[in-house]
Amino acid sequence: MKRVTVFLTAVAICTLAAFDASAESNLALNGIALKAGVVNPDNVDLTLGAALVFDLGTIHPKVAFESYAGYWSQTDNAYGSEFGVRDFAFGAKGKYMFSNSNPTVQPYAGAGLGFHVLNAHVETPAAYSGGTLLFPGISASETDLKVGLDLGGGLRIDRGSKFAFIGDAWYTLVSDVSHFSIMVGAEYMFGR
Repeated sequence: MKRVTVFLTAVAICTLAAFDASAESNLALNGIALKAGVVNPDNVDLTLGAALVFDLGTIHPKVAFESYAGYWSQTDNAYGSEFGVRDFAFGAKGKYMFSNSNPTVQPYAGAGLGFHVLNAHVETPAAYSGGTLLFPGISASETDLKVGLDLGGGLRIDRGSKFAFIGDAWYTLVSDVSHFSIMVGAEYMFGR
């Protein structure tokens, strides 16, 4: 009997907490942002990247939620051979919004999970000597789907107009091609 009472009390507390949290949440498509910046992948040269971000509102007044689609690509050439890596990612992030004396500037830290469609390709031309084929040309490509963990933070500047400005830095842990990115962009706010 004691276990049943403890269980029912726990369910009641969780239910009340859920009602309180849902009263404070504001989950809706609030805006759409476009960001661009630099990406520094492991074992690959620095490159440019871009992301499309969907502001999905707040789960709690201090916890914002967003989904994203991002892309970067880098190709290197050496001795006639070409090696390239592309990453198309999509996922979601939760961001804790820190309290601040200036309400228009909102610092945040966050984490999230993403799916990364990684493509690596290599092309090597054929080698000839005096018209004799020494080495045939090689062309290979491989695509993998991997899960990545996003960790980072940034600033959101919202002066109450249709646009908010975003600047952030994220480190993404992905098997074989982890990367650090710094991006800036603007978010168009719906309903303003």
